[in-house]
Amino acid sequence: MSAILQLKCRLAYLLNGLFETASPWFLGLFALGMAAADIGLSQKPKLIAIRNSLPWGVLTIIFTAIAFLTEWRRLGLHIWINESFFGMASACLFIYCTKLVIAGKKLPSILRVFEHPWAIALGVFSYSLYLTHGPVLVLVRYFLFSLQLPPVIFAVTCYTLGLAMSLVIAYLFYLVFERPFMSGFLKKRKVKDAVG
Repeated sequence: MSAILQLKCRLAYLLNGLFETASPWFLGLFALGMAAADIGLSQKPKLIAIRNSLPWGVLTIIFTAIAFLTEWRRLGLHIWINESFFGMASACLFIYCTKLVIAGKKLPSILRVFEHPWAIALGVFSYSLYLTHGPVLVLVRYFLFSLQLPPVIFAVTCYTLGLAMSLVIAYLFYLVFERPFMSGFLKKRKVKDAVG
């Protein structure tokens, strides 16, 4: 037995399965998003050079294609591989869009969906949505399991009710826990202002 495998077994025993369901690659994806924001918005000469020297749009397409390929079940790859490629594609897309906006150019038609008032409104409380959607979806599923619905009706109801409840709970969470701690500038960005 290799030393690394022995160490893993000892850690698993000591932690009693505490981190078995954790997704540690999310830390890397978070760091990747922060790096993309820094490259996309920075005024540092080295980062501006990186922003201007790579074909971010082409990289977005390449990483998206690889992400879909690695999702293919027959390959038997772990989910972190697929999610990492989607993360790289998202980071490249962010830098590509930011570069266009900084240059005063219009986004391609397919990407203008991000400029739609509804997308902007969703962005106002997206962090709260990220924090709360998991527990909300679990509670909706448990409620629907108790009704013993046919599979198709269960799936449709789960998606529609889950989406609606996630949005409502996330917005309420945003109003109570997130918005009071924002700076004055961010507080002015309300959902109704974005939509209306």
